[in-house]
Amino acid sequence: MVNNTQVSETSLAREIFGPLGGIVEIGAIVDAGENTALAHVSVDEFTTRNHPELSQILRTVQTIGNFHSSTMAIVEELGWHSDHEITAPSLLLWSGGIEEYSSDLDNPQSVRRMVSAGADLQLVHFTHAMVGAAVAAGQPVDASSELIVEAMRRAAGLVGAENGGAAREIYRMWRASLLPQVLMPASASPNSVKTGYRSFAHALESML
Repeated sequence: MVNNTQVSETSLAREIFGPLGGIVEIGAIVDAGENTALAHVSVDEFTTRNHPELSQILRTVQTIGNFHSSTMAIVEELGWHSDHEITAPSLLLWSGGIEEYSSDLDNPQSVRRMVSAGADLQLVHFTHAMVGAAVAAGQPVDASSELIVEAMRRAAGLVGAENGGAAREIYRMWRASLLPQVLMPASASPNSVKTGYRSFAHALESML
């Protein structure tokens, strides 16, 4: 039982840390400016400059999922906060294949399109994973929803979406895309899980 719980917690955390890695790469590109080639974008400079924000996001995530410190250490294992090269193919994955793969994938127009689509997609997956972790941990809906909104806003800021309505835009994209996969009658999700997601959806709507 303990091992199963640990695996479950690890899986929930990875679901959050994955899109957060995409947010960091996309944020580094946005921060560098559209005239900077991908080869010259520095993840290290971006994460160093935004260390307080990233640290706060991770602390908030830990509270949302009630994650153990050993689970949070997975971030070190993934290494997306450390300096590494950002490639056009990785950006294509973050953006959900919005462009067709070609040798010219790193041209400015394609990069702009992938950055825009990737930011939306990864922010939505980040939100979905946080809600899932909160539901799995049986966290209080209102308090956890406030934390989720805080993390959404901070993550949106990292990719340059600093307007006051960013969290609401993310919520609406999430509600229209990933939430129905959990709530529709054909979904294999247990009723208790559907109830949990629905409660968070209602709470987030009220807050936003």
